[in-house]
Amino acid sequence: MSTSESIQQYESALKAGMKYFNARVAAHQDPYPAVLDELLMEEQTSGQIPLGTVEIPVDQIVGTVAAGRKTAFAGNMMPILPLHSEFAAKWIALCDAHLSEGGIHDPIVCTEFMGRFYVLEGHKRVSVLKSFGAPSISATVTRLLPTWSEEPAVAAYYEFLQFYAKTGIFNVIFTKPGRYERLLALLHKDADHKWDTEERSLFIATFWKFRTACDEQVLKVVPEHSVSEAILGCLEVYPYEELAKDDEEGIRKKLQSVLPDLKFAAGEETAAVVTAPEVQEKGKGLVRQLLDSISRPVLNIAFVHAADPEKGGWSQGHAEGARRLEEAFGAQISVHGYVAGKESADEVMEQAVREGAQVIFATAPTLLAPARRIAALHPGLKVLVCALSVPYTGIRTYYSRMYETKFISGAIAGVLSGGKPLGYIARYPILGVPAAINAFALGARMTAPESRVRVAWSCLPGDPVRELLEAGVGVISGDATAAVSKTLGNYDWSTSLVREDGSFLPLASDVWNWGRMYQKIVRSILDGGWDKVEGSPAVNYWWGLNGGVMDIKLSDALPQGVRQLAGILKAGLISGSVHPFLTPMRDQQGQVQSEGDRWFSASELMNISWLCDAVEGSIPTRDQLLEMSVETTDLLPIQKQESKPESKTEKQTENTTEKE
Repeated sequence: MSTSESIQQYESALKAGMKYFNARVAAHQDPYPAVLDELLMEEQTSGQIPLGTVEIPVDQIVGTVAAGRKTAFAGNMMPILPLHSEFAAKWIALCDAHLSEGGIHDPIVCTEFMGRFYVLEGHKRVSVLKSFGAPSISATVTRLLPTWSEEPAVAAYYEFLQFYAKTGIFNVIFTKPGRYERLLALLHKDADHKWDTEERSLFIATFWKFRTACDEQVLKVVPEHSVSEAILGCLEVYPYEELAKDDEEGIRKKLQSVLPDLKFAAGEETAAVVTAPEVQEKGKGLVRQLLDSISRPVLNIAFVHAADPEKGGWSQGHAEGARRLEEAFGAQISVHGYVAGKESADEVMEQAVREGAQVIFATAPTLLAPARRIAALHPGLKVLVCALSVPYTGIRTYYSRMYETKFISGAIAGVLSGGKPLGYIARYPILGVPAAINAFALGARMTAPESRVRVAWSCLPGDPVRELLEAGVGVISGDATAAVSKTLGNYDWSTSLVREDGSFLPLASDVWNWGRMYQKIVRSILDGGWDKVEGSPAVNYWWGLNGGVMDIKLSDALPQGVRQLAGILKAGLISGSVHPFLTPMRDQQGQVQSEGDRWFSASELMNISWLCDAVEGSIPTRDQLLEMSVETTDLLPIQKQESKPESKTEKQTENTTEKE
């Protein structure tokens, strides 16, 4: 390219610079590059780390270290000085060098702070390369560390430091904690895995395709770090392997399908948690209901299971719930069951739609991604997934508050343990499980103040029952659908006493009444209640004892006084006069989680990420899990909490809907 063509390149860059400059001035915003020296005060930093010479993303170069060079550039690092200036001549000469066989090789010198780069030497090199759309530039980088604080952007940056140490990738920028951990889980990478060159190159290539595919519509939805948020949003629905193979047009189509969720995640809106079924309209008696059922067309409902219900387990309980639903509504509804393997879920759900489904219940968390895809393809379809606290706009989720029955089971265990430690077998380290473990421990401490609960995990290698028996526990509890029941020989019982001879005596069991939940949701749809949940486009149903969707079965072997205690606690949980977490609590590190005068919101209970000081054992990390347990754990990861429980001075009442 000749000098005259380099002049044309400068004129094009100058036009881009002035356009940016004038738009910022018109908006009463600073039109110049950011100046690091002006952004920082000494107490805001806590040290420097030399990173050496590395490739950095040009897009993340946002300014200059010192103010002296800023007036030659607009904030987008494009020139704003006239063509006949000395600055322009040097810029054009650099452009000639860039386009020659030799090219520009000397690295710039810059400082990285909070994931953004500020140039000390090489401003014009950055401007030239940026004008050509270069994705990266060689740079000698010094990292300036912010002083640690709990401010979300700072906390997220410290998570980035761990992410960068393993990946060597600068491109991904999040400003909310938990995002990097979630990204790694969706990429199926352990947090301590050191990325090789091939893994790094594939991700950066995929990132660049996303950057190109993020059109103006996407940028309006998530203007800050849109590429990182867009990738995360797509990975929630589409496998990484598929995205990596897609071309830009394929990625653009996928972005459109998740745009409502990107918009929701970027805004100030929060998910609505419906904690109790809607109260049926008064005065709507049997005759009115009968007339409604005659005039209303049949509602077609599909139940999509992740495994064959005939083989028992989780799917069997939901299939039984579907049968109860059909019995309750008769000719008003048409119910069809489907089994979707991991590879065929999309096809099975599409088949259900072709066969007339208006409502789809996907009965396992592993069906989240295909459920979101089918909802995006069919906007009028009502899609619900059995999972806890998943804030997506195209679907709704439903689950039961198991911590309530675990609180009662813990109280029973505390009475009958004979002073021995208690055992708890947890299935997965996912949302809601720490709350259930803690509730069991708090129930035990209510009846036996010195109780200790030893937690074991069925998702880890080894035999959790043997582990607990060797620890000398007097009672073992856990999820009724987990391996604990079968191991103990008590297929219907989730809490059992360990006798002196090593045999087990059933005490109690959690009962999941899926039929009741399905009846209440379908009744809400038929009566128009589906559209009455206000305040959020994302809805989670999380019902418990007060909705009749959870219950506790008591063994005939229980002493009468213990049965009475369980009944009192159950009645109190239903009325709201008993709350398991309204008590002073410390976590295992001794940090106060509650002084006993605070109510935990539904969202806080779902997202508890700590175990109380009555519990021995820890929440396993992803790299410790059995391979078959990783998928479910990745779908419903425990997130870090950013706020303390809300303080109340009066008794909490059970709201029908509260914000998450």
